Amino acid sequence: MKFSDKIKKRLHLKRKNSQKVIIGAVLIILLVIVAKQLTKSDTADTPTVKPVVTTTPVEYSDDKTLSVIGTVRAFSEAAVTTEVAGRVTSVNVQLGDEVEAGRILVTLENASERASALQAQGAYEAALAAAARDNVGVEQSKTQLAKAQDGAITMFKSAYNTTNGTILNTIDNFFASPDARVPGLRIDGRGQTAAISAERVQYQTLLSEWLQQVNTISTDSDLESKLAYAKQNVQKTINFVDTFITLFNNQDNNGRYSDSELLAFSTTYTALRANLIATESGIDNAAHALQSSEDSLEQARLSASGGTISAADEQVKQAQGSLAAAQANLSKTILRTPIGGTVNSIAVRTGDFIGSFIKIAEVANNTALEIITFVDDSTKDLLTIGDEVILNEQFTGTVTQIAPSINSETRKTEVRIATDGTDINNGDTVRITKKIEKTSDSSSEIWVPLTSIKFNRENGFMLGVVNNTLVEVPVVLGKINGGSVVITEGLSSADTFVTDVRGLAAGEEVSVIE
Repeated sequence: MKFSDKIKKRLHLKRKNSQKVIIGAVLIILLVIVAKQLTKSDTADTPTVKPVVTTTPVEYSDDKTLSVIGTVRAFSEAAVTTEVAGRVTSVNVQLGDEVEAGRILVTLENASERASALQAQGAYEAALAAAARDNVGVEQSKTQLAKAQDGAITMFKSAYNTTNGTILNTIDNFFASPDARVPGLRIDGRGQTAAISAERVQYQTLLSEWLQQVNTISTDSDLESKLAYAKQNVQKTINFVDTFITLFNNQDNNGRYSDSELLAFSTTYTALRANLIATESGIDNAAHALQSSEDSLEQARLSASGGTISAADEQVKQAQGSLAAAQANLSKTILRTPIGGTVNSIAVRTGDFIGSFIKIAEVANNTALEIITFVDDSTKDLLTIGDEVILNEQFTGTVTQIAPSINSETRKTEVRIATDGTDINNGDTVRITKKIEKTSDSSSEIWVPLTSIKFNRENGFMLGVVNNTLVEVPVVLGKINGGSVVITEGLSSADTFVTDVRGLAAGEEVSVIE
């Protein structure tokens, strides 16, 4: 074969191969176009499935709802155990008996314990009687103090009358104008005329002020200071009278008054002086009686029941403590069931001698169940003993116990709920709910279910629906109680929101159920 023929043959083969490649490419393109058309057709034939959401207006949203999880357990089963050793004197139940809480199951020999309890009871009643007597003593002391106060008031007034009579009815006889600025002494003052006149002028103010106090004095007054004031004035008057007695004894014979008159004046004033001294002594006695009565009342109060520091109260408390100890020792010999239920076992008979810390019976509540749950402080405030709650939205339960403090392990408060529901078993987990009605102080708050919130770091947002498309509604969250939360900002009473946003996102097209 010539060289030119070889070249022609190769060119022919190349043309055939190129035609095959072109044909293959065209076929592939056609297949792609057909596949796209088929896909578009399938897409057009299959409608898009939109999520279905439920919306509610804020004004019809749920009230505040408590929602927690609890665990079911047998209500109670108790082993009755001895605390002291002793001989069994009576067995009051039989196997299988139904008993109520507190029922006496077994009694041990307790004659000495009963005697001790009776003796302690007597001591306690004697202490109460002594306290009652001391209380009577307080009343008597109060009566005595009232008498002393009345005596002090009487003495204060009497001292004024005596002093006032001495000045106005006797001493003023020796003054020309007793109420003037210069009274005018009618007897030789022996160099003391000015001083005597000035002394009389002082009585014009003293007697006026004293009379004012006489008219206003009462048991509420400071009677001790009143008596001291009266004694001071009486002493002043005694000194004034002594001045006149001295003048009478030192007058000249050629004076205005004769010796016999001066002697009579001296005798009269000496009697006045004695009367004033007796008045001063009466004031001292009244002050002493007042102080003594106050001291007696204070002592009676210290001894009687009810005082800040009371000897009677101390005796009563000591006797009460002894009685409680004796009763506690007696109760250890009387074995009671702490719960109601069925006697599942009784392991002793009358006459047996048993040691301490021996289980003698077992009582169980074989039908009733209880639920245990742990709640935080805000939820605990929504529960009280006796509240009715809903379990698994099927049957009811009753709150029977709320722990007084938080559990050291869970850091929450334990709550126990009793139920007669037959559709739950020991060990089940149940949802506990309770509808909390709005109160007047919370009627303006907007409460929504937690399922309607998408949480972020600080607050969160809710979802609304606009033209069948979900939109974000940023909100500020307040306090959370159970399954509800307060919305403080971002939501008004006229808004509508999606009640359950789990699995949803803003921008999705949805079907709405209002």
